[in-house]
Amino acid sequence: MSANEQEFWKAREGLAYMHDYARSIRVAPWSLLACALARVSTAAPTNIVIPALTGDRPASLNFDVGVVGNPGSGKGIAEAASRTLIPDLRNAVVTQPASGEGLAAMFATRIQVPEDEGGSKGETRISCIASRALLSIPEIGTLGGASKRQGSTVIPALCSAWSGESLGAFNKAEANRLTIPEHAYRLSLIVGIQPAASSSIFDAIDVGLPQRFLWTSTLDINAPTIPTALPTRRFPFDTGKLPADPTMVTMSAIYESGTIRDSLNYKLVRMSFPQIAFNEADAQRLNVLHGGSLAPLDSHLIQMKAKVAALLALMDGARLDVNEEDWQLADTIIQRSCKVRDQCLDAMHTARQEQKAEYIADDNAAHEKAETKKLESAKKSIVSQLERHDPRREGLLGWKLSTLLGRNSKFTYPAIEELFTESKLDKLVDGGNTASSTWAITC
Repeated sequence: MSANEQEFWKAREGLAYMHDYARSIRVAPWSLLACALARVSTAAPTNIVIPALTGDRPASLNFDVGVVGNPGSGKGIAEAASRTLIPDLRNAVVTQPASGEGLAAMFATRIQVPEDEGGSKGETRISCIASRALLSIPEIGTLGGASKRQGSTVIPALCSAWSGESLGAFNKAEANRLTIPEHAYRLSLIVGIQPAASSSIFDAIDVGLPQRFLWTSTLDINAPTIPTALPTRRFPFDTGKLPADPTMVTMSAIYESGTIRDSLNYKLVRMSFPQIAFNEADAQRLNVLHGGSLAPLDSHLIQMKAKVAALLALMDGARLDVNEEDWQLADTIIQRSCKVRDQCLDAMHTARQEQKAEYIADDNAAHEKAETKKLESAKKSIVSQLERHDPRREGLLGWKLSTLLGRNSKFTYPAIEELFTESKLDKLVDGGNTASSTWAITC
């Protein structure tokens, strides 16, 4: 482990505990940390946001994690360990996404308006059934399958959710009309990613999906031969210390109105950030305005760094003030995330090239098999034609045999040569080549 990593894990009691706990149960500490951050995000009140580091719109704490590893490498174990450390998600829904429209249905439903409240027959209104959800997808293929269904909007919806934008759509049928306002829900995601199958994410680079993931690996190459002793103290994070949630009555009213702007009981709480964060975000934005280049996969790094820093602050005593140490720790996590992401991308490209090579090899083998079959057919046809047209064994010219074979004529000369090598044909007259020579069945 590098000195920088050692300093990272020793920086805080919670990080040190997480590192020791991971080593004691044979889980990669970085993957455990990433899953834990997703759970902190899920537990955070829906109205807590990140201030606008640039521009004038606050950012969401909604958080996506990709746990990279081959089958059996411990992707599920890392998520399970995070559940042990942070068991309370404050009544969050834990499920898998089925569709883009299904995301909105996790948070709200339509109910009949009671007659004593002035409701007419068949009149419905939107009611909040949950304000937070954690999507857990053990294998990326599940997400890839859902996204490939005709008309699927799951990928764009997940991208919108990461940014805290509104979910759902205005359907013609009122019963299916669900819209969840921006910054009025909490949605986080943990996905298990096999490198060879990661195209489901990287193929959506144009809509910004891979840019919205914190990437982490199941590998821990510095894991000790003998496991670390299980920590005796308790993990120092308690969701009960987080600010109280808005009431379900308030959330239902917001969902019905379709906006948080008109609610007196729902106000956004902006976490405070150090000046270094604003300076870094402004410098990057200015570079883009001046025509500077920004790698497509790095387009949301500042937003991701801000999310990580905010979640580290919440995990450290439920603080709403992000300090410089949070920002520096987040930078270490982001750098590692980029490294894992790039390694995963390389592995995907390698797998694709190997798959292409196998396809070409299989195609060549199939072609060779077909050619061999046609050659054998031509050999049988040559023998048959000689038996029919040369009963006295006076011989036929090679080119004559070629005309008699019809559609297999291109295999005539190779077939004659093989039959000659196998001593099944005699060359009665050597004409200098196969076509001009005279051939007869061997006695």
